[in-house]
Amino acid sequence: MLITDTIDPVQSMADGKFYSSKQALRRTYRADGNPQGKEFIEVGNDQKPHEQKRGSYVRNPKKTRDVIEKAMAAVDRGEGMQA
Repeated sequence: MLITDTIDPVQSMADGKFYSSKQALRRTYRADGNPQGKEFIEVGNDQKPHEQKRGSYVRNPKKTRDVIEKAMAAVDRGEGMQA
């Protein structure tokens, strides 16, 4: 597989122009590459820490057990019950 620099035209949120090059687009995120003179951070492709690549969640057994125990205790106390 090859990763190319070419992308479908995308509008930069930093300067409003359209780019078909990842490098050129990312250059606009630097302070010296946009009219505002500010650094911008590209987001959107970062994997969330609680998700695996296939989209399934990584479960923490201790946290899950604690949440269930707290919920059961609340039910035993009659909390959250509607009349």
